[in-house]
Amino acid sequence: MAALVNMRIALCTDGIYPLAMGGMQRHSRSLAEHLARVPGIELVVIHPHSEVVFDPALGIQEVRVAPLDEARTYLGELYRYSGRVAIALKGIRPNVILSQGFCVWKDSAQFRDRLIVMPHGLEMFQGLSLKDRAIGLPFRWALRRVVRRASLVVSLGGKLTPMLQGLVQGSLTRVVVLPNATELPEHAPTYPPSPGPLELLFVGRFAFNKGIDVLMSVAERLISEGKKDLVRFTLAGDGPERAAMERRGIPANVVLAGRVDDARLDELFTAGHGLVLPTRFEGMPTVVLEAMARARPVIVSDVGASAELVDHSNGFLLPAGEPEALHRADHRPRRNGSR
Repeated sequence: MAALVNMRIALCTDGIYPLAMGGMQRHSRSLAEHLARVPGIELVVIHPHSEVVFDPALGIQEVRVAPLDEARTYLGELYRYSGRVAIALKGIRPNVILSQGFCVWKDSAQFRDRLIVMPHGLEMFQGLSLKDRAIGLPFRWALRRVVRRASLVVSLGGKLTPMLQGLVQGSLTRVVVLPNATELPEHAPTYPPSPGPLELLFVGRFAFNKGIDVLMSVAERLISEGKKDLVRFTLAGDGPERAAMERRGIPANVVLAGRVDDARLDELFTAGHGLVLPTRFEGMPTVVLEAMARARPVIVSDVGASAELVDHSNGFLLPAGEPEALHRADHRPRRNGSR
C-alpha cells in the first residue's frame, strides 16, 4: 500500500554538502534528510548538482537547475538562479516552500502564502568596517525584498532576530525563531590525554570572514614568544584564502587538514581539546553545535547567535576580528593546571 502523502514540501538551495561547502549547504542536507523521514511528507529538493545527492532509500525527489556562473556578478547570478528555481516550483506545485537564502527571489510574490525563507547568518548586516558595510549594501536591499515577500522568515536567534524584525516591519511577514541543530555522535565523547600542546580545531571555509587571518596572527605570535609548543591549531576546510596562506608559509604550530568528510571530522574533534572560530560574522554555526555535541569547549566570536550557545560554562565569547582577545583566550589555563 502506498504511503499517504499529506504535504509536498520543496526545499530550494544553491548547494548541498559535501558537493558544496558551507553552513547553509550542510544545513540543507541535514534538513532534507530529516524531513524525508517524516511520515506524510513528500520532499522535493531543488539544487544545482548534476549528480544524485541523496540516498535513494530516502525517497527524495531531486530537481536540478543550472548552477550559478561564478564568472558573473554574484548578486545578479543569485537573482538569475532564483528565476530558474521559480520555473521549477511552478511545475512542482508544493504546499510549502523552504528557501535557503536568496533561492526564491525572482517572481517570489506568487509563492507568498506558502513561502518560508531561511536567511541564516545575515552577513551583509554584520560588516565591521565601512568597506564591509558598503559591499553589503546591495545584499541588504535584496534581502529586504526577499523576506518581505515571504509568509515566514526564520531567525536563528540572538542578535539576528531584531535585525529580521526590522526588515519585515510594516509587512505581512512574521519572524519565527528556530535554532539550528546537529546530530549527536553515536558514541559518548572521549577526551584526549592532557600532556602535550593544547589542540584547537578550526573548521570552516578558508575565507576572510571566518577570521583565518586572526588565527594565523595568533599562531605566529606564539612562535615569536617562544611558545610554539603551547598551542597547536588544526585547520579543516578549504577556500580562497588557502593559496595565499600557503604562499606566505604555514607556521610550525598550524596543521592544514584540508577538506574532511564526517568520519574524519569526528576523528579531529575526538583528538582535539576544543574548537576555535574567530569568525567576523555568523549565524548559528553548525560547527559550534558539533563541538558541543562532543563535549568540547568553544572559543568563538560574539556574533550572530553564538551567545545562544556559548558562555563561561562551555567556552569563551570574543570580540570579532581582535587577535589580542584570541591570544588571551588561548592562554587561559586548563582546569587540571597542566597549561
